Amino acid sequence: MSSQLKFNGLIKIKEGRMKTKILSLLSIGFTVAAGLFALPVSTQAQALKAQGYLMVEHVVKPFMAKKFEAATIEGNVLFAGIKYPYSFTAYSTEDFHYYFFSPIGENFASLDSRSTAYFEAETQLGEKYKALEKLEEGTYEYYKEMVVYLRPDLSYAPVKQNIKPEESNYAFFELICILPGKVKEFEAYCKEWASLCQRIGLQIGYVTYQGVFGTEAPFYLFVTSAKTQADTFSEEERIMKTLSQEEKQELGAAYEKAFTFFQKYETKHGRSRPDLSYAPEETKPKK
Repeated sequence: MSSQLKFNGLIKIKEGRMKTKILSLLSIGFTVAAGLFALPVSTQAQALKAQGYLMVEHVVKPFMAKKFEAATIEGNVLFAGIKYPYSFTAYSTEDFHYYFFSPIGENFASLDSRSTAYFEAETQLGEKYKALEKLEEGTYEYYKEMVVYLRPDLSYAPVKQNIKPEESNYAFFELICILPGKVKEFEAYCKEWASLCQRIGLQIGYVTYQGVFGTEAPFYLFVTSAKTQADTFSEEERIMKTLSQEEKQELGAAYEKAFTFFQKYETKHGRSRPDLSYAPEETKPKK
């Protein structure tokens, strides 16, 4: 666990940005997700639990990435040794952004208790914690804590999926700021898009999060995953072969409509990082 990853519910912002190119037609419209390590991406949308997540972003200096990862792994070992009770799931992107997600409950109920637990752990670890901070020092440009809320009603999971959760590796993030006054229309559009995906038989889905604290407002995050990025293109090709010309035109029009709501659109390609993730011993799945 990173020494800065305190999950204390306080919003700490320092600065930064980056943008990458979008995926193709089917992946840009909030699509191509299958399963994220501990996030409920591979679950049927109607079974997803609406709850908050603490989302912590570190923008790491490229030449210090190995050191940052080593500090995170060392922190996980230390916190596991004292049975720190709160889990998180890690991802890294090609532009050296590292994201850590931790569930905080429907009403963010665990924020206070996890803050207390973290500082108790810091005290218990003593000099080991100070050494961990030293190991991590200077490895990143900034970090930012945010609270996002899982929106099952704006998510999509197909009846038939082409990947098992444990097989997911590639991750795709869409970070979107909506134009003022367009939130209701945008959310209605999201439901229309999910219905369209269901109707054309898309076999990979997506999970949607809405920004609550520490994000630009109004903010939505769409997270996707697959075995590889190539698998998303394969699914796109499969779908396009099954559609009539009329259906392709309908899909294209729906795709174009999405951009009428966007004030800002940013994408990131990355991968799930179970090696940097943390789960208390009692919550780990039995092998």
